[in-house]
Amino acid sequence: MNIRIEHDLITRVRDYNDSDALQQLVRKYQPMVDRMFKMYWLNGYDRNDWYQESYIVCYETCQRFDGSHGSRFANFFKMRFNNHIISLIRAQRAVKRQANNGACSYEDLVASGDSVLDFFKRPAPSVVDLVTHFEILIEDLSDLELAAFRIILGDLTDEEVYQIHGCDEQQLMRASSRCKAKLRKKLSKV
Repeated sequence: MNIRIEHDLITRVRDYNDSDALQQLVRKYQPMVDRMFKMYWLNGYDRNDWYQESYIVCYETCQRFDGSHGSRFANFFKMRFNNHIISLIRAQRAVKRQANNGACSYEDLVASGDSVLDFFKRPAPSVVDLVTHFEILIEDLSDLELAAFRIILGDLTDEEVYQIHGCDEQQLMRASSRCKAKLRKKLSKV
């Protein structure tokens, strides 16, 4: 497909909401979509969902594309689609949506052979397990590092730690840095 035909398709999508033109554009860039499908993983998304996302992003890209400055539609679409997928991944990995990651549909539950009652009889993650993981995280912290961690959690104030541990601001900042480094190291192993 030459540039003139591509520009015509973009114009038809932008000005006339032409679904046939949109379909031709998406079909042209389908190999790029397939490559990204292999690069990234989105929970609950199959190839058809990716194609649907590509239609949405391609339509939006046609609405925004201005080739008068020498930019190429292919690069603009690829960049926007990549950014869109990364935004979807960020949204899925947000802490407030972590509970959804373990979720399964009723159809998947039935297909697995479990009855709904069996599913509800399974134990939820135990609070004891969470406490054990938390204990493992903080077991190597010194008293001052633990106090710095409690400041991060909002359990103590700086002034309280200065009084209890007889330290100054600089010592507390170094303890806080060591605490964060130790926690990062432990979390990377989990």
